[in-house]
Amino acid sequence: MITRHRFLASTLAIASVAPTLVVAQSLVPLRIGSAASETFGEAYFTQAGGFFKAAGIEPTITSFANGAATAAALAGGSIDVGIGEATELANGIARGLPFGIFAGCALYTSAAPTTLLVVANTSNISGPKDFEGQTIAVPSLVSLSCTAVKAWLVQGGADLNNVRFVELTIAQMGVAVAHGTVAGAHIGEPALSAASDVKGIAKPYDAVGKQFLISDWFSTRDWLAKNTPLAKRLVDAIYASARWSNDHHDLTAPVLAQVAKLELERVKAMRRTRFATTLTAGLVQPVLDAAATYKALVRPMKAEELIVTVG
Repeated sequence: MITRHRFLASTLAIASVAPTLVVAQSLVPLRIGSAASETFGEAYFTQAGGFFKAAGIEPTITSFANGAATAAALAGGSIDVGIGEATELANGIARGLPFGIFAGCALYTSAAPTTLLVVANTSNISGPKDFEGQTIAVPSLVSLSCTAVKAWLVQGGADLNNVRFVELTIAQMGVAVAHGTVAGAHIGEPALSAASDVKGIAKPYDAVGKQFLISDWFSTRDWLAKNTPLAKRLVDAIYASARWSNDHHDLTAPVLAQVAKLELERVKAMRRTRFATTLTAGLVQPVLDAAATYKALVRPMKAEELIVTVG
């Protein structure tokens, strides 16, 4: 669990250049589910930059292993809002869970990928068909990550029936690839830069689309309906943080280094995530379409079924 006090040093540095905002008189507690990665970690930047406080919000951020774990926590009532992935949320909705996406988070663009398919430096694997008879690690078997890798394999002529997928945490993947436990892994930053003895060979997300949301802010529809003014302030804080974070990687680097337990110089050298400043169906639908194609969804779904407009 991350509290404001653990971000004091980073916040003091950020405060000197962060936008001046009007701080509400009283702070409303908000339980947020995030992850120790940049793709699912926008909440940490929003906190360190003072954007939650400026919106009258007192956050308690709990880190989960992946978006599926965050969704389970929200469904169980232990958090109020979280950062997840559309595939997992769509399946929850199909099974009767009242999830709703209310803001965009990490934005994938083909020109600046922060997630790659990697193999060992000594591996001879260079293309999709080379993975036949091999094992690839993904964060979750029912996820955008797994769907993207499958789409890339199929587009390259590989037979999915001859490729095995296993779940590993992002932190475990680099070691597993380097040691030959798996032939490849779909790894995102900052774990991608931290992984040694591996090399990137492909951008599987390109098989989904050239631009789409990798992660999304979500809650239950009931919570959003009962807390509309708070939700509106939260969305404003998220997008203010996104605009600021996108232009101040030098100041958010210490925050990410602390959260992900990486050396600051490594974080400064890696390619950084861009955060969305809007939420549209067009940024969500490519994920759902690919997931439906590769049987990762309980049923096909339109983005409008997931998106909730607040305010």
